[in-house]
Amino acid sequence: MEFYRNKGATLAAGFTGMIFFGVSFVIMGAVLPSLIEKFGLDTTSASTLAGLLPLGILIGSLIFGPVIDRFGYKILIITASLVTMAGLELLAFCNTAQMARFAIFLIGFGGGTLNGLTNALVSDISDDKSRASNLSILGLFYTVGAIAIPLLFATLSKSTTYVTIVSSAGALVLLPVIFYLLVQFPEAKFKQGIPISKMASLLKEPFLIVLSFVLFFQSGLEGISNNWIPAYLEGISGVERNMAMYGLTAIILGVGTGRVVLGFLLRFVSRYITLLTSMIISASGMIILTYSGNTALIIPGTFMLGLGFASTFPVILGEVGEKYKEMSGTAFSIALVIALTGNTLLNLLVGMVSLVNFHYIVIGCTIAIIILYSLSLSFKKTK
Repeated sequence: MEFYRNKGATLAAGFTGMIFFGVSFVIMGAVLPSLIEKFGLDTTSASTLAGLLPLGILIGSLIFGPVIDRFGYKILIITASLVTMAGLELLAFCNTAQMARFAIFLIGFGGGTLNGLTNALVSDISDDKSRASNLSILGLFYTVGAIAIPLLFATLSKSTTYVTIVSSAGALVLLPVIFYLLVQFPEAKFKQGIPISKMASLLKEPFLIVLSFVLFFQSGLEGISNNWIPAYLEGISGVERNMAMYGLTAIILGVGTGRVVLGFLLRFVSRYITLLTSMIISASGMIILTYSGNTALIIPGTFMLGLGFASTFPVILGEVGEKYKEMSGTAFSIALVIALTGNTLLNLLVGMVSLVNFHYIVIGCTIAIIILYSLSLSFKKTK
């Protein structure tokens, strides 16, 4: 029996799902140094391990859209939560690198499904005026989950092992599952099946494809920062591990702060100006980390990096949700699959070119995002 039949409860379900995507997305960066030490991984092996997280997210992003358009949200949000929990528990107690790889994939798959369906859910139950704002608020709940892991590692790593932290996070995933059982979600849009012609037509939409490639670089940018910033700060900048974890935490705090501000800012400032300013802030943060040579600037630099990250997904997914309401799930799936492809490829690129060139990749991504979003606006005007 569904006890909750109001918009607030449905939004709350989306927000809680996004919390655990936040946990999933940053867990690799938090545990990677420990896994490298435990299993004796070199940079290439570590890069392959890290790449399995976005690969799992990619596959989860591929399936969620058609599934929710065809069957609705409830079954999938419950299943994805349980898969995420299983991955976290396996990661905590694995004793081989192969088991760790499978665990990371499960976490990515469950988390990627949660990410996609919660974004589509919030978009579906929002009107055009509130969509971008609600998506920004949704992103804030990502921050809640994402910040918990590195903060716990930074404060507890000297008194407890990563096993305790990760297994506890997995156990907590069970709590929202009970809530999901009681919430009424939007019904399926195509109960008799999704017309293949409609799906194919979306793949021919230049506006959607260009926006998706904006997310290609943004997702890659966020992924390599979350996964590699601790290792970059330790290996290149020579800081201690706990300071590197605080740097990762500062990125997430920057994202969260940006999402709070965006909830108001996007009502008054154009999306283009918002995105342009954000990319300049991120690039400036990376320049500070690379060239300042001052340990005291690590936290401000990483905070700026995250602050600039905050706008791209709410802005771009708001555009997608506004334009493709009839098949929002499938449209979001296309966008996020392309986005997570960028995450996977850029993670692999970092492993191939070494961390010495990390800052060039970050700054290059910010430039690509500005160029592609400018191009998408020209397609929008021709419609």
